[in-house]
Amino acid sequence: MGDNDGRQEEIRSLLEEHGNLTVAELAQHFNVSEMTIRRDLKTLAALGLVQREHGRALHPQNADGLFLARLGEAEREKTLIGRLAAGLVSEGESLILDAGTTTLAVARALDKKCVVITNSLPIAGVLGNREGVTVLVSGGEVRGTTYALVGPMARAGFGGFNADKLFLAASGLSLERGLSTANMLESEVKQAMLAAAREVILVAHSGKIGQVYYHTFTHWDRIDVLVTDARLPAETRRELENLGVKVLIAQV
Repeated sequence: MGDNDGRQEEIRSLLEEHGNLTVAELAQHFNVSEMTIRRDLKTLAALGLVQREHGRALHPQNADGLFLARLGEAEREKTLIGRLAAGLVSEGESLILDAGTTTLAVARALDKKCVVITNSLPIAGVLGNREGVTVLVSGGEVRGTTYALVGPMARAGFGGFNADKLFLAASGLSLERGLSTANMLESEVKQAMLAAAREVILVAHSGKIGQVYYHTFTHWDRIDVLVTDARLPAETRRELENLGVKVLIAQV
């Protein structure tokens, strides 16, 4: 039962991150059969922790209709990361904000006059009425409960845009395998963002270090800065700095 419990807990974490994933994606990630994943989802659904729909698992919608609020220390860390990352923005810059809970924290902390293009409807909602911020939203299909825009229209939305900075999110960070996510549609949009940006700032809490997901969308040579929390192991920080990544630690 221990393995099942651990896998089911990680399934919940993945769905919290992505909103929804297919049974096939989950089976590939955990290297188990689709039958095993279906059993896990049946157990989780009986507890009201996930929703099942046509070969797909969804995280239960939260009350505000956007993200499941991540409570506790990880949420506080993301808020601190967001504040430190937003402080890297200079007046008048053009920015890309990737979809994600940590990039949403960056948006909440933005206080400079700037132009932002995003594929995140929650981020657009946060910045839409902010004085001095011009907000552009990519096209695309709305994905799951995360309200991220994906697909060909989303990718095309970043074509021709010249961003000073990209604030990038990732599900997994591995020294060997680079930056990964559990969904190809998200990977493709991230790659379009990377092609449109001069400087790339990865915002991620330290718990993602060592995790590898379905698809690697870029490697560390494309990352200029990592903004993370104080739990990042010192050895990992040294290795990242040796790879040419500037590491900034958000402190309380």
